[in-house]
Amino acid sequence: MPVRAGHRNRPDPMRFSIVTPSFRQPGHLRRCVASVADQSGAFDAEHLVHDGGSGPDFEEWASQQHDASVVIEKDKGMYDAINRGFRRSNGEILAWLNCDEQYLEGTLAKVSDWFHAHPEMDILFGDVVIVSSKGNPISYRKAVLPIPGHIKNCFLPTYSAATFVRRRIIDEGNMLDADRIAIADAIWIHGLLKKGYRCGTLNSPLSVFMQTGENLGQSASGRKESEAWRGNRRFQRFFWGACHRIRKLVAGYYVKRSVRIGLYLDKLPERQFREAVVGEVWKAS
Repeated sequence: MPVRAGHRNRPDPMRFSIVTPSFRQPGHLRRCVASVADQSGAFDAEHLVHDGGSGPDFEEWASQQHDASVVIEKDKGMYDAINRGFRRSNGEILAWLNCDEQYLEGTLAKVSDWFHAHPEMDILFGDVVIVSSKGNPISYRKAVLPIPGHIKNCFLPTYSAATFVRRRIIDEGNMLDADRIAIADAIWIHGLLKKGYRCGTLNSPLSVFMQTGENLGQSASGRKESEAWRGNRRFQRFFWGACHRIRKLVAGYYVKRSVRIGLYLDKLPERQFREAVVGEVWKAS
């Protein structure tokens, strides 16, 4: 279903397609959907939820809500679900938002303005606020342009929750590796950059990433998959890691920031506001 939008003030309003892979995360999913549904601005948007079969309670919720288009069918995993959503989509700008992630207020309006101002760009990376399971800000991650060498040898420094791509990337056959468990996004971005797709950053907080302790990229299987793809290249890892830290220092990445964010917690349908002074790292609770 279309996201509610404000008055259009451009002759060519941008259309977004947001894909959310879902499997047995009903509470998170409701909050994620709410964070997309309340976006407003000079654009159209569709939210496509692909669920792998969460059961009768999910099916009842899906039949009663009107903010997202839901498809329930078995898939091979998260990245296969995202690919299926991309194939169903109609938007000019595509993104995916996992169940435990949310867009902040005004995110799609900011992204729409950025792509209108940069027609030559293919990919946008934005800033992300890491929050605890209770919604409290614990870290601020400023987007720094990723480099293929660093991605291959270390990690992907940007977050999928604040990554947006033009439709032509998908139309040209650049899909995620559905056989991966946790690092298909890193492999995908690495491949896009190697092919010469152009990217930029928007240093404004666009989304929240909830630190639940169950994120696939931080699991044992995710670490094993990462090690298998990257290999054991210690010198390259040291070199690219040092380069990345210098780039972050120059970009002001390590500066602490005062943030005030509105996100959906247990008390729907209103956003709850949280504020804190946060830096890059935080102490595990």
